[in-house]
Amino acid sequence: MTATTIGTGLAAVPDRAQAASSTTFGTTAPGRLEHVDEGIPVELGMRFTPSTDGTVSTLRFYKARSHPRTTPSSVSLWNSSGTRLARVAVSRTSATGWIDVKLDSRVKLSAGKDYVVSAFAGSGSYSTTRKYFSQTRTTPTLTMQRNAGVYTNGRSSSFPRSTYGGSNYWVDTVFSPSSTAPDTTSPTPTATSPAPTTTPTTPATTPTTPATGLMGWQLNARNVGLAPFGLSCSSLPQYTGSLTPAAGTRISGVRVEGNLDLRNGDIVVERSCIRPRSGSSASSGTAAIVSNFVCGRDSCPVISAKSIVIRDSEIDASGLPASQIAAACAFRGAGTLQRNYLHGMGSGICFYGTGMKHDAIAEQNYVTDLRSYGESHNEAATLRDFMRDENPDRVARFTRNRFDIADGNVTAGLFIQSTGEDIDTVLVDGNLIEGGGYNLFLNQPSSGGTYRDARAINNRFLSTGWGPSTVQGGPGWAEWRDNYRYSATAADARGAAVAAG
Repeated sequence: MTATTIGTGLAAVPDRAQAASSTTFGTTAPGRLEHVDEGIPVELGMRFTPSTDGTVSTLRFYKARSHPRTTPSSVSLWNSSGTRLARVAVSRTSATGWIDVKLDSRVKLSAGKDYVVSAFAGSGSYSTTRKYFSQTRTTPTLTMQRNAGVYTNGRSSSFPRSTYGGSNYWVDTVFSPSSTAPDTTSPTPTATSPAPTTTPTTPATTPTTPATGLMGWQLNARNVGLAPFGLSCSSLPQYTGSLTPAAGTRISGVRVEGNLDLRNGDIVVERSCIRPRSGSSASSGTAAIVSNFVCGRDSCPVISAKSIVIRDSEIDASGLPASQIAAACAFRGAGTLQRNYLHGMGSGICFYGTGMKHDAIAEQNYVTDLRSYGESHNEAATLRDFMRDENPDRVARFTRNRFDIADGNVTAGLFIQSTGEDIDTVLVDGNLIEGGGYNLFLNQPSSGGTYRDARAINNRFLSTGWGPSTVQGGPGWAEWRDNYRYSATAADARGAAVAAG
């Protein structure tokens, strides 16, 4: 492998080394570049489709001059099903601009097929331009559809599937159409999935297709959580580690009997089941099955140096009486939750006490079968504070989830309320919110914090309570568009348009 600086990039131009070869972004510097430090490893890439057969000889990535130490540890090329076609380690370099990484051998690509080029940022630091892929982009040989920028969080390199706000992560290829490219044989795909810390038993259910790529109204208990992998809570071996794991811990393929305290940060929970042994009758709002906050004298913020990830897992509180679990959230704090199945507790994803550092991301989770008791107040998801004073790049978003709160003492399916502290930004995009109360509730109390930059885009509502949406106090939605009542028979599930409320 060789890594050399070849300049900086935005429009398709020929590569000097081979007249017929071209890159997607050329040699000029990206515009509107932002630097992000997630604090957890992330794979960042671009999905593209060749218009003609050809080969890729080189992968490339952009490194900003302002952050010369953020070199990815590897670059990869994948097919659309997530099979890795090539991977090359990247040597640490102080060079900036566009960096070329040559493959050991050319890889054949077929016209009309989707591929992904990506880079693994083990430090969690990278550069991005948001909204770049808010529309389809084309070159003479490649097409990048809307939302072509993809990512996934994980401790090791893996296939990036998720999208966010049309972001471009500035990873590219050198592509040669087959008319001038020499014949070559595609390499044998390499294994990409890390082994779990404990080997699960034989799958209890037939595996199905995971939720990757689906919208919130397409989610169900079969395509999120454990089910897509043929697993169930009862099929997993019991976890024997600490319920307050150390930083750097990865919990994978196990059944956790108890409440997990992830306050130390830098922890990944995946393909696992969490079942609480006991609940609490407390109504203080701090009860949670999984959490990463720390309570001091006056507040309970997230204070860890690095964030946490919970993905492809199930949190099941159905075995406890409602009197013990109605006041508890499935998760409370701040972190990244992806493709989880949460059911049986009082409330679902509770982003509050979020601290000042980390993202609050809920993506493709299914929250359902929530339970009330006495005077409990229940939400499928909530955001109560999110300040960017110390980290202006941190992100709060609820994207492509299904939030069902058909039962209980319902406040809202998704309740966004600036209680005590400010909410500086939040995106609500691609969700199905169904059930009682208000589906979506944006609130600024008369005393307490304020909210701003709240955006709701392309959501579906199925109300059995007070209505799809309401706004009480504050400036209202900064952006509200393409939000509709849910219709199972309509194209893209679009029923009647919904006003902001």
